[in-house]
This record gives sequence, C-alpha cells and structure tokens, in this order.
Amino acid sequence: MKDKPDRADSSLSETMAARIEIKELADPSRHKEVTDAVGALDGVIEIKIEKGALHVSFDPLATTEKKIEEAVRSTGSTIKAAATDRETPHPDLPTPTNVEAGAQTRIS
Repeated sequence: MKDKPDRADSSLSETMAARIEIKELADPSRHKEVTDAVGALDGVIEIKIEKGALHVSFDPLATTEKKIEEAVRSTGSTIKAAATDRETPHPDLPTPTNVEAGAQTRIS
C-alpha cells in the first residue's frame, strides 16, 4: 500500500475490487504474510480478510489482479478462485457530480 491515489482526482481512474479465495487462508499465521506481500504493491488501497477470502481495493492504473495474484503466490499460497469488479463508490464520498453541485450551491 505504497502509493495511495488521490481521491480528489477520481476522474482519472476507478477503484477496482478483487476477491481472492486462498487455500491456506484458514491458517491465521498466513494472514500477515499474505497481506504484507499484497500491501507492498503500488496502487493497493485497502486489504482485508473476510469470510475466508482476501479482499483488495486497488488502483488499476498502478497494479493489476495478476500482480496481486503473483504476490499471493509468492508467499507459497494456492489461489482457489479470484474475481475482480469495479468498486461501488461509498455513498458518503463526494462524486464529481456531487462536488460540482455542492460548489454551485455554495456560490449561489
């Protein structure tokens, strides 16, 4: 999680979310090893382990699902399944439309 993208400049990229099922993830001692390996990649925004899977939010301009999978495999872990999708913006975060509307409201 070296370079976090500037959230204010979200027009340049979308955040992607990867869900990776890892065979050895049932072993809690592997959690730190896997999260450290993935977190060392540029563009990784957030990592969490929930419901037996690794969930990674990342900037697709800085890294890819393939690089994330390679980082997981570098720990000696076996990937059972992987899926990637665009991450839905959090409703409390401003979107470019909301920011513009808010700016117009303040000016008026």
